Amino acid sequence: MGIPGLAPGRRAFVCAIAIGIATSWTGVAVADDYPSKPITLIVPFTAGGGTDQVARAFAEALKKELGQPVTVQNLPGAGSATGTTRLHESAADGYTLGMTGGFLVSTALRGQFKPSPLDFTHLARLSQETFVLATQASAPYAKLSDYLAASRAKPGSISIATAGAGALTDLAAEALNQETKASLNVVNFPGGARELTAVLGGHASAGVFSQVEVLPQVGAAGGLRVLASFGETRSEKLPDAPTLKELGIDGVPAGPWQGIAAPKGIPDAVRAKLADAIARAARDPQWLAFLSKSGLASSYLTGAAYDTFLHDEEKQLGGLMKSMGLMK
Repeated sequence: MGIPGLAPGRRAFVCAIAIGIATSWTGVAVADDYPSKPITLIVPFTAGGGTDQVARAFAEALKKELGQPVTVQNLPGAGSATGTTRLHESAADGYTLGMTGGFLVSTALRGQFKPSPLDFTHLARLSQETFVLATQASAPYAKLSDYLAASRAKPGSISIATAGAGALTDLAAEALNQETKASLNVVNFPGGARELTAVLGGHASAGVFSQVEVLPQVGAAGGLRVLASFGETRSEKLPDAPTLKELGIDGVPAGPWQGIAAPKGIPDAVRAKLADAIARAARDPQWLAFLSKSGLASSYLTGAAYDTFLHDEEKQLGGLMKSMGLMK
């Protein structure tokens, strides 16, 4: 059906303008209405682990800014691939978000997650922390050298626990084995909470953890002893724990970072609202207090700088995994 009085070419031109205006109005309406219902924040690990704790703390800050509940949904499995796949396949409407980190890169490089780790709407990096190697407080390892010596004396009998095959803790454990020429038996548990239980119970000799996971268990009343920190400098929360660098060990991933993402293709107007809310939530006093208490560093990053960081992360981890024969 044409527009009376207009030549066919003019009719097509007018229709195109009308469609463009309608699309623009729809985008504005979506932005004005967003968010009009609760938002889901996917955590691709079990409840209780480091990423989960960060997600729940940030969800509290984010809901204040968005005016809607932000509900954490734990979807563990396949070294984080189960949850990140769900995020990737979710509707790009701004109502499903997900936690990301180095685990997203490592699982993709290992072939556990098929899309590119860059195939998301990466909104912001929120925080960073250091890995630590911790053992049961009553274990016969006063320092890292004792633990490594035991592994060499009885190859394969001394275990090192991780939060799952393909998880960044698994990569760090494998790298520690390689760099120290130890004979540690890497045991992958389904999530940080199960890993922590295993080490506390003496069912694993030691484990690679994010610092936030072990702090409540360290000290006079705790059940863990930290043998080393993987960061560049000693942690303010664990000043007695030497760094791997101090001990002459290089080439081991220092620790996880935590970011927040959405499926690729969310409307620009919705992305802008989310980005603004996330930026304000990253300055929330309670969120910053959580970071300080947990020994995390606020490392808010977005835009082109964040994209560059993600590309560099993929290159660095890819090189390490290739040298270790872990690429698929």
